[in-house]
Amino acid sequence: MTLQNLQEPLEIGTIVRIRNSGYGPAPIVEFRGPLGPNGARVYRVLVRKKPSPAYIEVLESQLETESTVE
Repeated sequence: MTLQNLQEPLEIGTIVRIRNSGYGPAPIVEFRGPLGPNGARVYRVLVRKKPSPAYIEVLESQLETESTVE
């Protein structure tokens, strides 16, 4: 499901995938607000990265929700 047409921001804890990144499913940990180009919503996502997890900020258009929880 693409997220471009949603009216409300995604909730914290929603499991998403970052398109074309190679990262697995990751939870949203913060809604940063409309900080992107033309007011695009920005989210902070916690991804697994060795040797320790990392936070990545991405635009809403780069996210896809996971239909199943692993």
